[in-house]
Amino acid sequence: MSRMWPTLSRPRWADELDFVGPRVRTAAWAWALLLAGLVAVATVLPLVSQADADLLEAQTTLKRLQRAAHQQRLASTASRAAQAEGGAAAALTPESARRAAQLAQWLAYPWMAVIGQAESAAHSEQAVMLSFNLDLATLGSAPDAWPAAHVSAAVRDDASALRWAQAHGAHAQLLSRERLAVPFDSAAGAYDGRAEAMWPGGAP
Repeated sequence: MSRMWPTLSRPRWADELDFVGPRVRTAAWAWALLLAGLVAVATVLPLVSQADADLLEAQTTLKRLQRAAHQQRLASTASRAAQAEGGAAAALTPESARRAAQLAQWLAYPWMAVIGQAESAAHSEQAVMLSFNLDLATLGSAPDAWPAAHVSAAVRDDASALRWAQAHGAHAQLLSRERLAVPFDSAAGAYDGRAEAMWPGGAP
């Protein structure tokens, strides 16, 4: 009876889960459990990496827009201070006049209206915004030159991508449509594509 007690005190399944203990062999189901865990980890890691990359891109865009808003506030403050001084304005050189005109165009550009239009288009088609860029190189190059806006978003299918691009206005163009490296699901459905659209230069 005393010889049977060690066998009853440790279940057999506990020995089968022991990968490093002093045993003869590991059960096949235990190896299958270990393999399933490794597959789960390998599946989750790309999703985490993609989420980190999207978060970093969104943070970069937010910082760029915050810098533009800060520069606009500084320019407005400097303009009010110059007007308050009431002194005679110094004659502008051609270079100073060009820079002043460029600054005026930057301040006159409807930043919030364009950003709001991009957000409204994404909301109308339940697209997930991935990036928003303005080609500032053209801003100020001519009196009527406006920068082209480039946007990209995750979309559910080709039809949704086309409607999303058209929602930005009559002059918007769908530039590309490709598969996402890591598709994902949301309450609106499955997202497996990435689309890029552009507004051409001109008053928005």
